[in-house]
Amino acid sequence: MKKLVCMALSAALLAGSVPAYAADYITKVPHTFTARVGTTEFTKDGTAQPLDVAIYTKNGYTMLPLRTFMKAALGEKSQMAWDNETKAATVAFGGNLIRFSIKENTIAKNGKDLPVWGKMEVKDGRVFVPLRNWSGILQSIGYLIEEGDITWDSTTKLATVRAVEQKLDPSNGLEKPALSGKGAQASYAVALSTQYDEIEPLGDGYFLAQKYTGETNVGLGVSMGGRENVRYLLDSKGKVLQTYNNGTDNYMEDGGERTFLVGRNTENGFGNGAIDWEGNTVIPFVYLYVDFFSEGLAAVRDEKNDMGYVNRKGEPVIPTQFEEAEPFSDGLAVVKKTDGTYAYIDKTGKIAIDASQYSSVLPFYEGLAMVRSRNTHKAGFIDKTGKEVIPCQYRWAGYFRNGVTYASDAEGKNWLIDQTGKKLKLIAEGNYLVYVDDDMSNPNQQKNGVAIVEDIVDLPNGEHDHVRRYFDETGELSYETYLLKAGLSEGLAPYRDEKTKKYGYVNESGAWVIAPAFDVAEKFEDGYAVVQNEITLADGTKDVEWGIIQNPNR
Repeated sequence: MKKLVCMALSAALLAGSVPAYAADYITKVPHTFTARVGTTEFTKDGTAQPLDVAIYTKNGYTMLPLRTFMKAALGEKSQMAWDNETKAATVAFGGNLIRFSIKENTIAKNGKDLPVWGKMEVKDGRVFVPLRNWSGILQSIGYLIEEGDITWDSTTKLATVRAVEQKLDPSNGLEKPALSGKGAQASYAVALSTQYDEIEPLGDGYFLAQKYTGETNVGLGVSMGGRENVRYLLDSKGKVLQTYNNGTDNYMEDGGERTFLVGRNTENGFGNGAIDWEGNTVIPFVYLYVDFFSEGLAAVRDEKNDMGYVNRKGEPVIPTQFEEAEPFSDGLAVVKKTDGTYAYIDKTGKIAIDASQYSSVLPFYEGLAMVRSRNTHKAGFIDKTGKEVIPCQYRWAGYFRNGVTYASDAEGKNWLIDQTGKKLKLIAEGNYLVYVDDDMSNPNQQKNGVAIVEDIVDLPNGEHDHVRRYFDETGELSYETYLLKAGLSEGLAPYRDEKTKKYGYVNESGAWVIAPAFDVAEKFEDGYAVVQNEITLADGTKDVEWGIIQNPNR
C-alpha cells in the first residue's frame, strides 16, 4: 500500500514536551588525563592520545595542544578550524562553538566568555592553551571538575586532570534483546542484482520493479520518479508479467486491489489516475490527486480541489464535494465537508455518522473511533452508531488494537485503557504518548502498537537535548527492543548486527533466523521481503543491488 508519513508526529510530541530532570538520563563517567612536560606523553584513562609536539611550561603554566585535548575530551564529534586573519581557533561540537582568540587571549563558548589563566600561543603550528584553563572549558561542556582535580608533580613533571563526564543516556538500564545464533543464508526468490533500481512489494507475491533510464542519482533507499523509467510487474520468481514503458508516466506506485497509481502526461496536460496490472486505465488521468483503492473505491481530487470517490471503472460513485476524503474501512470513510466539519459516510455517500461536533476524527479500529471535541479539544471514542462510549476527556488517544489503546490524561499520565474506558495500566508520565505507525488515518495499514514519548532534557551545562522513549502494552522498551517489535512481520524483524553493520532477520526471541548480509532489509509481506546492497563497480562508481528473499517460516 501507499506509504504515508504522519507529519503531525513531531508536532504532537513537541507540543506537550516539558523539561525532564537530567538525573533521569545522565550517567557519570570519571576520566583521568595526564600530560608529561618535555615529552609527547598524553593519556586519557591510561590510553595514549595522538600527539606529535612536546608539552612544555611557560610562565609557570603547563601548555597543552588544543586539538589533542579537545579530541580527547569530546571525541571525533569535535571539529577544529583556524582563522589566520583573526588568529583564532574555533572548536565546533554539536550545535556549540568554543572560540580561542590568541590575539585577544580570550576563550568564549557560544559567545559567553570563560575565565582565562596565563597566555595562549601558537607554537610549531599548534595552538597551545595553559592547563589551568581546562577547568572552565571542561565545565562548560558538561564535565564535573572541582578544585584540586588539576594537579602537578614537579618531580615527575606530570600534570593530571581528573574530571567526570556527564553523558546523556536515555536507556534507563532497560533490557535489550539477547541476540543468539548466527542465522541461515537467505533463500532468494529474486537474486541480488543491478537489473532493477527499485522493487516495491504489491502483496500476494507480486512486485513492481523499476529501471531508471534517465539521469538519476542512484542510492540506497532512493526512489526516483521520471517518465524515462521502465516499470515491470514481477511474480514471486522474478518473472516479468507486464512491462510499462509508454514514456508518458512521471510516477507509478501501488494503488491497492491490483492497480497502480500513475501520474501521466496526456494531450490535455498532466493528470493523476490509475491503471490495472494489465495496463488498462481504470481511473482517467484528469485528477489533481488519486488515493489508493479501499473496498473497491478510491478517493480523488478534481480541478476545483474537491474530493469524492470513483470505482474500478473510473465512474464517480460519490461526487466530488468534500474538502478531505479518507480510505474506506468496514464500510465507512471519514470525510471533511466544505464547511470544515467531519462525518462518516457509507459507500453510497450517505452520512452514516454526523461528527460535526468534533474538531478531528480517525477511522474505526475494532469498532471504535477516536474523536476530539470541538469545544474542549479533548479526545474520546465513539461507536458505529455515533454514541460517545468513552467521553472526550484525554489530551491524546490512539487507535484500538487487541482491545486496548493508549490515552493521555490532563495530569500528563499515559494509560492503557480498554474499550469501556477502564484504566488497565499506567504506562508513562510527563508527556503525550504517540503511536509511531506511519499513518494512523489509514486503517488498512498494519499497526504494531508501539508508542513514543519525547522528553526535553535539561543538561548539566545549561543546554538541553531531546530524548525519545518507546513503549508497548507491557511498558517501556529499550530502543533495541523497540526496533525488533516495530519491525516484526510474519514472525521476523529486520535487525542490524553491530559487528558487521549489516541487516538480517531475527525472531521475536532475538534469535537470528536469516544471517545479516544486507545494507537495507524491509519487512516481510505475504512471505517475501525486499533487500538491498550497495556495491562498487569496476570503474569505482557506486550502485545498488536489489533482490527478493523468502520467509523460511512459510
